[in-house]
Amino acid sequence: MYPVIYEADFNPAPNRWTTFFRPILAIPWLIVAAFWGLLLIFTHLFAWISIIVLGRYPEWLFNFNSGVVRFLVRVVAWSYLQTDAWPTFGLSEDSTYPVRVKIAPRPERQSRLKALFRLILVLPIAVVVTYGSRFALLGFFVVAWLTIVFRGYMPRAVHNGLAYVNGLDTRMYGYIAFLTDEYPPVGEERAGNTSPAAASDSPPTPPAPQAT
Repeated sequence: MYPVIYEADFNPAPNRWTTFFRPILAIPWLIVAAFWGLLLIFTHLFAWISIIVLGRYPEWLFNFNSGVVRFLVRVVAWSYLQTDAWPTFGLSEDSTYPVRVKIAPRPERQSRLKALFRLILVLPIAVVVTYGSRFALLGFFVVAWLTIVFRGYMPRAVHNGLAYVNGLDTRMYGYIAFLTDEYPPVGEERAGNTSPAAASDSPPTPPAPQAT
């Protein structure tokens, strides 16, 4: 199992109004995400130097960068309608939130050579994400937005598509941030683990009335 795992619970009936205004509602979270992303540039550099010089990732730095990756993934997933639950502004792990990023414990030792050439090694998966996942994510978002706003439900297939793309992005972010030395797989089955809801693309049906 890959050390960085993305999970997303399936909600068949998201709120239409918060979905309709999601691009506007997401602005405060995107501002905070931009701040953390800017700070991550410096902490990523510190991690790179630490691994090359010491051969290990300082625990406090590993925990902080893991938290930033976790927050950024939650914001992107919520912004693109993977979940209807409002994300927190914190960096800590929340097992109750519908979108979860599970990261394996910090390795005691890491490869200096892989860290040194990380930005070169990540180029193949980065090309796939840039020229494939981005368009797929936007397409899934448009279909989800139209279906939720006008039909009142999230298609299961669209949810799974979002989970796959977000899972691929999450693994790439984890690899770039030195959270693991394992190269991120493209076809990982655990790209997006979902809750055991019925795998149906039809809108949820109300319960049958009870006989009196």
